[in-house]
Order: sequence, then C-alpha cells, then structure tokens
Amino acid sequence: MSNLKIDEQCTLIKDYGSNISIEQLKTSFTVCLSVLEQINNLNMKNMFIDRIIRSLASVPYRNKKLADHELIQHELLILIRNNGIIDPLHRRETFDSQTENLLLDTSTLFVHLSSNINDTNIAAFKHLFLQKVLIDELTHCLKDITMHSHYLTTNSSLLRSVGLLLVIFKHFHDNPLNKKEYALILPIFFSVAQCLCSSRALQTIRSLESNFVQKLHDEHALLLNTMPWYLQWYSGYRETRHLLKVHRILLTEFTQWLINCHPDSYRHCSSKFATMLRHISYFLVRPIESDHINLFSDEFFHQYSQLVSYWSTVLASTLAYSSDELNTKFNTQIIIQNIYNLSLHRNVLNFMKTIPNLITMLLKLTDVNNDEIQLNAYRCLGKLMDETDIKTMTNPEQLVHVHVEFLVKSIDDPHKTERFSSLLESLKSKSDLVTIQREYLNVSSDFVQHDQVKIEFIKQNALSLLIQCVRDDRFDPIKVRQIALEILVALSFDNNACLVLKHNDQFIDQIRSLANNNQSSLQRAAEGLLWKLEKEEEAFTNTNKFNSYKYDIMISYSHRDQHICHRIHEQLTLDGFRVWFDRDCLRGSTMMGMADAIENSECVLICMSNYYKQSVYCQSEAHYAFERGCQLIPILVESNYKPDGWLGIIVSGKIYVDFVRTPFQSAYDRLKSEINEQSHRQQLEISNQFSEYSHSVTHSIIDLPTCITQWTDEHVKSFFQQIRLEHSILRLCTHMDGHRLLHLYEMCLLNRESMYQSLKFELNERYRVLLSVTDYISFLDEIKFYVPFMSTLVKPAPSTFLSITLCNIL
Repeated sequence: MSNLKIDEQCTLIKDYGSNISIEQLKTSFTVCLSVLEQINNLNMKNMFIDRIIRSLASVPYRNKKLADHELIQHELLILIRNNGIIDPLHRRETFDSQTENLLLDTSTLFVHLSSNINDTNIAAFKHLFLQKVLIDELTHCLKDITMHSHYLTTNSSLLRSVGLLLVIFKHFHDNPLNKKEYALILPIFFSVAQCLCSSRALQTIRSLESNFVQKLHDEHALLLNTMPWYLQWYSGYRETRHLLKVHRILLTEFTQWLINCHPDSYRHCSSKFATMLRHISYFLVRPIESDHINLFSDEFFHQYSQLVSYWSTVLASTLAYSSDELNTKFNTQIIIQNIYNLSLHRNVLNFMKTIPNLITMLLKLTDVNNDEIQLNAYRCLGKLMDETDIKTMTNPEQLVHVHVEFLVKSIDDPHKTERFSSLLESLKSKSDLVTIQREYLNVSSDFVQHDQVKIEFIKQNALSLLIQCVRDDRFDPIKVRQIALEILVALSFDNNACLVLKHNDQFIDQIRSLANNNQSSLQRAAEGLLWKLEKEEEAFTNTNKFNSYKYDIMISYSHRDQHICHRIHEQLTLDGFRVWFDRDCLRGSTMMGMADAIENSECVLICMSNYYKQSVYCQSEAHYAFERGCQLIPILVESNYKPDGWLGIIVSGKIYVDFVRTPFQSAYDRLKSEINEQSHRQQLEISNQFSEYSHSVTHSIIDLPTCITQWTDEHVKSFFQQIRLEHSILRLCTHMDGHRLLHLYEMCLLNRESMYQSLKFELNERYRVLLSVTDYISFLDEIKFYVPFMSTLVKPAPSTFLSITLCNIL
C-alpha cells in the first residue's frame, strides 16, 4: 500500500513536470515523507527515495520551483540528505551498487538545487547542508581518497558524487558566510588541498596523454577539474601557504605536460576536456584575488612565462582555422581567459610584450562574435598597448565600448556581482601594496590612465555609471566603490569630466562624507577626488610666489619602485640635502600632505616608470608640481620605459637622469649636478622676478582710450594694473600695444582652453608664475569693454559635449 502512495506522487510529479506548482510539490513531499517514516527496511526505504529523486528530475531545476525555501526546509529533503548522502559516505567501504547509485542521484539532485541559492532560500540551504556530520563524512572521504589509491581506480560513482558535493559547497561561497559557518566548512578546503598535494595528484597529471583529444576519466575530472575549481578564489581565506604548497607540487608537472601537447590538437578538444583545462589553469595562474596575486608572480615566473608562450602559440594555431562552431568559440574563450589571467602578473606582462604578433592576434579576436572573447581580448589589449598603440587603432572607441556595455549589463544583476567588480578592477586594479595612509594603484597597466581611453569613457557617458557605483551603498566599499572613485580621479584630469563632477552637488556631498569615512582605503580615494575637484585650485590660488623652502628636494615615486628610490634618498641625505620622502606613510590627509611637501620643496624628482605613470596618485603629485611651476627633474627607474601620455607632456623637453642603464654612482653624480644647477638657476630667476615685480608695482596708472586699437604699450600696462593682473598676464604683454593685445584676445576667443594652457605654460616656464583660471577669465571679461564691435564677431569653437554630459548626469 505504501509503495502505491509514493508511486502516485512520483507519477503526478512526472506528469505535471515544469507546470507543477509549489503547493502541489509540498503536498507530494508531505505524503512521501509520511510513508517513508513508516518503512523500517533500509534497502526498501532507499529504493523509494531513489524513485522520488528520479521523479523530481522531471521538474527542470532552472525554473527554480524546487529551490523554494519552503521546499528546501521540508523534512523530506532532510531525510533524503541523511539516507542519500551522509549514510552512504559513512558506509563507503561496504556499500553496494544500489547505495552507490543513490549517493550519485542524491548528489546530482542537490547540486542542481544549490545552483539556485538566493537571498530568500539561503537560510534553508544552510540548514540543509551546513551540518557538521555531513562535512565530517565528506572530509573523511577526501582523506581516504588521498591515502588510499583504490578509491580512485575502483569506485567511479563515489568520485563523481564527491565532485558534486564539492560543487554544492562551492556554491555557498557565492553568498556571505559568517565566521562560524566559514569555520565549519574550512576542513573541506584543507582536505582538498591535501589531496592535490599528494603523489596521486602528480600521477594523475602524468597519466594524461600529450594531446587534447583524449577521454577524461573520473579520477581526472575530480583531481584536475573539480578540486582546483573548489580552491580557486576561496572566499575569506587569506593564508596562502597551503595554496603555495599545491602550486609547488603541481605547476611544473602541469606546465611540462601542457607544452608537450601539439597546439593544433587543441582545435579538436572536447568541451569537457576544455573545462578541465580552464579550471586547473585558472587555479594555478590566478588562485586568489588579484590584490594578493604578486605572492605567486616571482616564484613561478618561469612556469608562467612558458604557459603564456604556449597559449599564444595555441591562439595562433586556432586563428589559422576560421570556424564559427560553438565548441571552437568555447575553446577560444579558454585561451583568451588564460592569457588574461597570466597578464595579471606584472613580470609576466612585461614578458608578454616581447611575444611577436600577440597584439595583432588579440585585435583579431575583437572581431569575433562572442562577448566573452571580445571582453578578455580588450582587457589584454588594455594592459599590453601603450598610448601610441591606442592612438593608431582604427576603432579605439570600441575598446571602451565593450567595457562600458558589460558594466551596464551587470551592474544591477545580483548574479553578476563578481563579474561587475572584476570588470571595474580590470580598468583600475587594486593595489597589492597598501600602506595605512597612502595607496598606490600599482598595476601593470591601468587601462583608464591612457589619455585616449579617458576621452572615450567620458564620451560614452561612463561618468553616470561610476557615480552610481560611488553613491549606492549596496556596492562593496573596496571592490566597487573605492575602484570607481579611483577611476573618477583619473578621469577628473580631463577638464570636461572635472566640470561635470563639480556641478553634481549631491555627488560632491557624498564625496565629502566618504572623505570622513573610517575605512582608510575608501577615505583616501575620496580625498583624492575631492582634492582634484575642490582643493587643488584653492592651493594654486594661495601660492606664495617668493617661497622660502623647507626642503631642497621632494621625491615623487611609486612604492613599487621603492628599492632604487630608497637608495637615492639615502645618498641625497648623506650629502646634506634636505629631502622630503614618503618612506612609510603620510601623517594627516594624504593629498594635503602631498601638496604641502611640493609647496615646501625647491625641486621635485619625478621617478619615471610604468608603475608611476599608471598611478592616479602619482599623476596628482606630478600634475600639482608641474602646475605650480616647480623645478622638475625626471629620472628613469625602469628599463626600456619611455614616458608617454600625461607623463610625457610633463617631462617634455627635460633631460632624464637614467638610473637603469647608467651605474648608480655615475647617475647619482649627474643627478646631484642637475639639482645644484637648477637651484642656482632658480635663485637668479627669483631675483629677476623680484626686480620686475618692484618695477611693475611703481608703474603709474593712466587713463585708457575707449578703443583698444588706440592703446600704446603704456596703456596696456596700465590696463593690467587696473584689473590687478600685473603680476601674471602682463609679464607676457610688456611690449604689446593695443593692436597686438586685441589679436591675443581674438586668439583666446577662438579656442579658450587651448590659449589658457599656452599662456599658463609660458608664464610657468619663463617666470615660474601660475596663471589661475580666475585671472584668465577676468582678463577676457574686462578687455571686452574696449574691443571694437567687429572684433566681437569672432566666435569660439562650439562645444556641445559638456552640456550633453551635464544633461546626462543631472
């Protein structure tokens, strides 16, 4: 009689399939549970449980009905867990084929259900699976697999079931775990790591044939696919010694096997084999989040260089055979994902730049009709290409468009939280070197730091998206909000972007609030942006033109270049120079401390490297020093580095001191000579400026003719005195009459921003005087009263971009 009731419910579930309601399932669950509780014979009970599980397979797990929280917490599923997983694992030495099948079927059911974990059912799933007895049995089973090889060769159902159970627990890592829950499942991590460190794991790699077309056995699937995937980016785990141990045992063996496979055979790789390659390669190259990945870069550089060379060869082979087959695209996804993961290691990225035709091949991938392939190709290009490469691209806007499009698609999707933060990180990666008070974005190549990329980001309205990231409290403060702030700091060096941000009052209020946040890294990023939007101009306005300096030298450098910079600092100090050097951290506000150091230093050393150029904080230092008219001395601290973009502009026309190709002492002697020469030259300039200043102050003011064309050079001087610009623009106009001044005004009207930059640069170079925006606007406003009507017909070039952007933001 009991079996009839269960059969009826199983038939009902099968007949309704995807159309069955949650209430109907609850009723069926309750009926089946009442029958099973009355059965004492274990084999019979397990037979009915397996029948129930097979009927549930007719309800597609993707429609999520079975994952309803009321069903997940139903007592029937607890009974199925106990009889279908815990008991078989406990009896693994003696169980029969029926029990094997039950374990496999139960594990398959639960892995499907766990793929639908969400905020509404997470508590029910935790109650079902985060049980010590279940975790203990799984851990003991993993230890037995490690110690006794017969499990790997004689029991394929057990291996598949263990693999599925690991997938279930991996799904929990996509959701927040408290400390108690994390500690409860941590033994699984240690057991998996121990298994991968065993001799059996090495033998499993050695058993692979030297090609990509072989059949994978269950042993391969567990040890080389599921286990590496389980350990990869293990949430909350910050100790790397166990991961390093696995790498030291497996990486060389895996690398040797891979490079012995003929690249052409990869095109015929099955999706199952390709997935295995994806997971083990990902784990061995990028086992933890990128902000700690440098721990692996140096020790495994040789193997990583071999891997990136090999995957580049495989890519070339794949591109030689054009195909739109789905399997080919999937395999290509894995190639480009591996290349991108390897590019996250700074030293490997430098090596990648020497691989012939790699950029050309990546550019070809940008035309492939596949979002994942395009995205990772552009991410790689963003790291490999310099300013010149990007400017020569036929479609640089597409480079940005792909990133922006993916960000827009994933920003509000709760299932793509990790993807979204990863995309932001690829634009402006987090530092792997954090000091208490100062952070540098010392990444191999911050994509958004390229000038052309900045322009495209602003054109494509990415500002509104980044502002949303900063203002919305639901985003992770470090993985999203901090990175968004740092991207905005980089973009704020563009005048249009800066104005848009300044005009968003609510956003400015939010930045001020974050600048007082007690999370140091988020606070520093907010301070950096607030400096660019508000405080930098104030600092320019308060400039003391005849400064007495507290320091002879300030050293502006990236902390990644600290070794050579520390040595330079020590030698300068020994020679009696007063040096400002941020060895550890700044006291007080980061940006204000930086500004104070620059204002009180006679000259600034710009320690040029890729790290320096790709840091927005280094850019802020260099930009402020440049705008203030400081004496700048550029020094090279990275081999083969050529400054481009914003850094190329700042050091243009200056002679570099090369500390890479020149022996240290020779380079230092040249540096010291340059410092002394610039100091002497600046003292002469200050003396001349003071004399000129005194002369201009005593110049008498005379009445001005109403038409500028009637002015003499004396009238011009008197005009600038009356509007109190005798110490700035007048210095460039001392020998101008009215006609020439009118011509200058018309040039300003034709291109206001360009002329402002030109006048500011000339004043800075010739007189070490700053031209503020306020003084420039005052000149344009005051002179128009004396300009003939016909001259006012000269119109400035139209600029619609700012108004469009403001509309989009506001």
